[in-house]
Amino acid sequence: MDLYDLIPLVDEIPADSRPPFVELRQYLCSTILETEGSPHPVFSPIPVRDGDLVRYPLLGSYPDLGENEAAAVLDAALEAFDSGDGVWPSLALEERAERVRNFIDALRPLRDVIALHIMWEVGKVHSEALNEFDRTLEYALETVDAALALDKRERRDTSLQQVIGRVDLLPIGVVLCVGPYNYPFYETLTNAIPALLMGNSVIIKAPPRGGLLYTHLLPHFAENFPAGTIGLLFGDGERLLTPLMASGYIDVFAFIGSSAVADSLIALHPQPHRLHKVLGLEAKNAAIVFPDAPMDITIEECVKGALAFNGQRCAAIKMILVHEDIAVPLLDRMVAELEKIEPGMPWHDVRCTPLSSPEHATWLAELLDDAVCSGATVRNSDGGECVYTMMRPALLTGVTADMRIFEEEQFGPIIPVLTFREEHEALSYLKYSRFGQQCSVFGTSPEQLTRIVTSAARYVGRVNINGKCQRGPDHFPFTGKRDSAFGTVSIEEALRRFCISTVIATPEYPENTELWTKLF
Repeated sequence: MDLYDLIPLVDEIPADSRPPFVELRQYLCSTILETEGSPHPVFSPIPVRDGDLVRYPLLGSYPDLGENEAAAVLDAALEAFDSGDGVWPSLALEERAERVRNFIDALRPLRDVIALHIMWEVGKVHSEALNEFDRTLEYALETVDAALALDKRERRDTSLQQVIGRVDLLPIGVVLCVGPYNYPFYETLTNAIPALLMGNSVIIKAPPRGGLLYTHLLPHFAENFPAGTIGLLFGDGERLLTPLMASGYIDVFAFIGSSAVADSLIALHPQPHRLHKVLGLEAKNAAIVFPDAPMDITIEECVKGALAFNGQRCAAIKMILVHEDIAVPLLDRMVAELEKIEPGMPWHDVRCTPLSSPEHATWLAELLDDAVCSGATVRNSDGGECVYTMMRPALLTGVTADMRIFEEEQFGPIIPVLTFREEHEALSYLKYSRFGQQCSVFGTSPEQLTRIVTSAARYVGRVNINGKCQRGPDHFPFTGKRDSAFGTVSIEEALRRFCISTVIATPEYPENTELWTKLF
């Protein structure tokens, strides 16, 4: 079918899938404040037809805040934390945990509206948007349980070398959370919740796409946490983040985005040695396919890994390295699978939906054109065809090191393929890449897999055997090497990233030992 014909008429959109419209004029400082500033319009990346006219629906607007509002939110966060003496950090962990549970319970009725915001603002399939909501709440509650267990485990008395002591996990200060558009609910709250649980003040910069959903969170943040403990800002990242980082009062920077942006913001901090960082950055995850790979599993996992949410995930497979002996049958099978995939609207059960923005669609088309002009071949019919934000997946062979696609993270439904003869050729792609998040290895020889995994584990943060690259389960550490990440997150690791160990100890004189039993 022609891609244009897949664009729905406005009247064809199911009633229960139509976009919620929000004109947001508020932000969160010590309390919910109204702004008189110019609103910033938010348009969906999903094209619709009004007769012969194709347009991107207006979803609403958010306040375009600036330096003054950022400074006020920072002052409120500093006052709320008060060097650890504030109301929130002074609460017992059990009390903070109860507040977080209440907050999560308050969000449950918002499931449908949050999922609609995610679907319309970033183009995610509705079922996946619902899953993002569910997974976020599940993660938050498991984080509460993990925090209580971690605190109990860490705070027990220990006697070593005539010293008795204990370790308290205490908050660091003001945490700045900057989440991405592709998981606007999950990636932001899975940093904010552990940061709050450990007693920090948190400033959230809402993502420019996916940010309207925070309209519904504003009152619940204000109701469940002391004034200033949570700040919520909307607007241009440069105008808001630059003064926040330059102030020197941000203690933890939790950021998901590009390494170039992260580096520029970190460089603004006047005491960078004091800045704690939790960074999720780019990736160029490779799948390495050996001749003895289980073909059915390999095809399924590579296609899912490359095309889930149109490949707009850091954990997507972004390069396939296939052994020469199996390249022809593997590529034939992948072409056959891609021919079955028809892009569609996110309220349908489809694999490929509209891309996240018209600008992103243009950039991907340029990336594909660069490869084709340099000698690469699109193997599947109509692969890479782009109409508005609708793009067919493209299987790209003949990729060489002088093409942009070889090194740049495409973040979209382009699947580049390289062939190799020797093991070291495939491993060299991982070894010399700028990035080091994950890889997938497909094969059945225990001896060969052991060799490959042993080497690959030195270069990337996770090696997947006969499976796609992915973040979950959430209890597994999620990290990366080189330009892919700084710090490790999982349910327990995230808690540790947002606190600092403080030791209370005394030499074991009889008098001290007796006194110790009466403390705490």
